[in-house]
Amino acid sequence: MLEGQETDQKGKQSPNRPAFIDTLNHAYRNRRQNVFLLTGRTHDLFWNPDVGDFTSLERLLYWELKKEFTVVRMDIATGLSFYDKSVEQEVENIYGETERLRIRRMSEQSQGNPLATLILLKGIADAFIKKKKGNHGVKPLCVVVQYVGSLFPDGDFSRLSELDRQRLVFFLSWVNEPEFVESPNFLILINPVKSEVNTKITALPNTTHIEIELPDERERTWFVERFIDEQKQKRETITRFEGGRQSFCQNIAGLKLADCKMMLEAARRTKQMVKRQDVVDVVNDTLQAELGDIVRFKRPTHTPDDIIGYAQTREIFMSIFERCEDAETAIPAIIVSGPNGSGKTFQLEAYAAESGRVVMELAGIRGQYFGQTDQFFEMLRWHIRTFGKILILVDEAHTAFGSVHAQDVHATERRLAGNILKMMGDPAFLGKVLWGLMTSRPDGLDPDVKSRAPIQIPIFDPEGEDRRMFVAEMFKRKNIHLSSAELDEVLDKTSYYSPRDYRNLVAEVLAYKRKHPERGVMDVLRFWQVSGSIEEQREMQKLFAAQHCSYPQLLPREMRDMTSHDIKEAIEKLKWSTNFQ
Repeated sequence: MLEGQETDQKGKQSPNRPAFIDTLNHAYRNRRQNVFLLTGRTHDLFWNPDVGDFTSLERLLYWELKKEFTVVRMDIATGLSFYDKSVEQEVENIYGETERLRIRRMSEQSQGNPLATLILLKGIADAFIKKKKGNHGVKPLCVVVQYVGSLFPDGDFSRLSELDRQRLVFFLSWVNEPEFVESPNFLILINPVKSEVNTKITALPNTTHIEIELPDERERTWFVERFIDEQKQKRETITRFEGGRQSFCQNIAGLKLADCKMMLEAARRTKQMVKRQDVVDVVNDTLQAELGDIVRFKRPTHTPDDIIGYAQTREIFMSIFERCEDAETAIPAIIVSGPNGSGKTFQLEAYAAESGRVVMELAGIRGQYFGQTDQFFEMLRWHIRTFGKILILVDEAHTAFGSVHAQDVHATERRLAGNILKMMGDPAFLGKVLWGLMTSRPDGLDPDVKSRAPIQIPIFDPEGEDRRMFVAEMFKRKNIHLSSAELDEVLDKTSYYSPRDYRNLVAEVLAYKRKHPERGVMDVLRFWQVSGSIEEQREMQKLFAAQHCSYPQLLPREMRDMTSHDIKEAIEKLKWSTNFQ
């Protein structure tokens, strides 16, 4: 295996050899392990100094290993195959003439028959072991197995099909034999996620799991710079980036180099600038392809300056994001509660943008990933490690995941909740990841979730002078100016409106004024109003938010003198009178 750092043809320093190669090298040479499971970034480009270009993982492995090993490959569909004719010749040279013909026939017959291929591979491996004894010129055998999750799917013996059981038992018997364990031969098993591969393989003492990380900023930068250098050499129009090249290299965190190449090639062909939104769109497409539609990536453009009022809340949020810059003072999660339409998401996104954090929004985990929770969290954790500092938003968190304690919760759903709790409590993510759990029903959150959120912030509708300023500013920002008398009248008629309701009112006024420019807000309020159908529900949600509040000064005036007992009593009374569920 190669050592050290390479340079390209122009003498520029190339990225270090991928770290997973060094990990594999160390485990093979020093710990004498000879079964390796590679997961993570298995479908990407890697710098290959031997060919002076970026190549696939398989080609990188082949070029790294072929000097010291005879490298062959296998997958469930094509069976045994060779990277080139010289490798096939190396395998055939192990056998006599008669045996060579038999091996060729077996190789042809094994296509589409993975058990037959495994039997063939074991026979070849045994032949290499036998031939190498006393013959130091024979290179050890390395077998690269692609899509190993389809070959050895996860599950107990009782859950596997007969053919899956046969393949797994044969493989376990082979790699546990002393002849194989003590031999210089080794296997590289490749699969995007570990959780798809049978745990009986990963539990073997001679098996090492290596997760290939997504490219870091240095590797991303070098890849982009090399692309630009090629454009200069070909005298092409140099690709431009909104916000600059360095900003682009930072923003593509979480993407594979193959995704980056796709964007750069599109810009090269169209001669268009690469925009920030292009990056966001590709990140979203990638995350949704790998994690499903429940994950959405955001880079919010609004900031705390776009929030009207909420001065006390601003100080608290700013303090939280500042302390999360340091792992010593960081907290894993916050609960942001309040009635529907109070602006919880808008405010959290604004402070995330101010702090430089990207936003990853999770929604619908329970429904879509019932039964797929292990794969989902493995991929989620893998992506999170590559992003910079992150705010993970979970809207309506009380419905997003179940309880680890409830008796009527399915075991898979309980594991889902356990995985989230495990991620929240992971010390490696402290300061890097902040979970923002938004909910109108914080009473429905699992106690273990609440215990991991030492700060609980209620967001209420603005009141008094703050409400007056809020409404005036909402209209002012759309060039609708209200006199003091008009504002008083609007406030009187909209006393139950939420911030979201006011946004809807502004939209109605703008739409009406396009046809009737001379008319105003009160003209709209004479024929249109926000429904008051959820007033009682919002009142209940206010009480729940007051119950889950770390800062009493944020409570509405009528609640500040209420004790916890008073709030609980008010909740029970409202539940009884409204049959609230």
